Amino acid sequence: MLNLKSSHSTAFTPSSPAERYAEALASGQFMADEAQAQAVQELDRVWKELLNRYKASKKAFRRFRRQTSPKGVYMWGGVGRGKTWLMDQFYESVPFRRKTRMHFHHFMQHVHKELNKLSGQRNPLDIVADQIYKDAVVICFDEFFVSNVTDAMILSDLFQKLFIRGVTLIATSNIAPDGLYKNGIHRDRFIPTIEMVKKNCVVLNVDAGVDYRLRVLKQAQLFKSPLGNEAQNWIAERYSALTQTQTNSHEPIVINNRVVETLGHTEDVLWCEFSELCLKPRSPADFIEIANIYNTVLVSNVPHLTDFLSEGTRRFIYLVDEFYDRGVKLLLTSQDSIIDIYQGEKLAFEIERTRSRLLEMQSDEYLHSEHRHIDATKTS
Repeated sequence: MLNLKSSHSTAFTPSSPAERYAEALASGQFMADEAQAQAVQELDRVWKELLNRYKASKKAFRRFRRQTSPKGVYMWGGVGRGKTWLMDQFYESVPFRRKTRMHFHHFMQHVHKELNKLSGQRNPLDIVADQIYKDAVVICFDEFFVSNVTDAMILSDLFQKLFIRGVTLIATSNIAPDGLYKNGIHRDRFIPTIEMVKKNCVVLNVDAGVDYRLRVLKQAQLFKSPLGNEAQNWIAERYSALTQTQTNSHEPIVINNRVVETLGHTEDVLWCEFSELCLKPRSPADFIEIANIYNTVLVSNVPHLTDFLSEGTRRFIYLVDEFYDRGVKLLLTSQDSIIDIYQGEKLAFEIERTRSRLLEMQSDEYLHSEHRHIDATKTS
């Protein structure tokens, strides 16, 4: 059975998305933003339609299948535009339990797992769609992104089945619907899915507003040395500032079937110890997967990098290379400065590229660069 129960609270508080946004403006958490205000207006519309249907009858859920579902909202734009926070406020205000809010990548993992269980059965995607609908008539997707042909073909059928059943979709993405699965294999077969999303959702570009995360990053240095209490407090404060509007967890994550202990993480921000990422068995594919999921990564306690730690140093080089190529924003605490970060000889050539990239990753141009996804399966 698909488990779409969200870790977010399902307790209903009678405040609408618009009221929550107004409170955030009044408290100074956000600045007035026309693009956000338009998104809030649409989320409030969906909320009111759902609330009216919920109040209409104690048996309202039985009627969802027979009624036209509210048109959803697809919010797209760069990192730091407040998309995830707005979606979370909507989700928390929805007054019933048949809802789910998931990172899109995690949702597809659930779908693949369930389809594998149903291998050999007739119409397995119908069964999956029924299970999803049983759990949720409202689906909130964070970081909606399609990168491989398998996901694209599954979604082509699955979305049609979900919309027919009356599911309302709320999604955030860095990409406009017309840019989804761009240049992908058999993309022509995915075009109807794009049109389906556009038909069933109000599409809004929220790029016109303030980039809140970029503002935090530009106001602070991204590299702190040497190690000590000052550096520890610095990175903790940076993490808090970057995630203040997000749901935070300190639980481990799983990357390519391997557990990664964390100091904290949200849907798109990750904070780990250097030892966890670079001194344990990790492959380049692990850093590819991390870069797919998280657009900002904080790494604590980078030690003296020497030939004695050559394997850890090599993994650190892989990490920086992958994050740089993908536009991931990287914050570090280190025993040494960027120039002196490596004290050995074996990897002297490779580390020059790492130094250069660490310096470039602190530039305004890099901080403004987009977070780029790829299909990790093509690297294996």
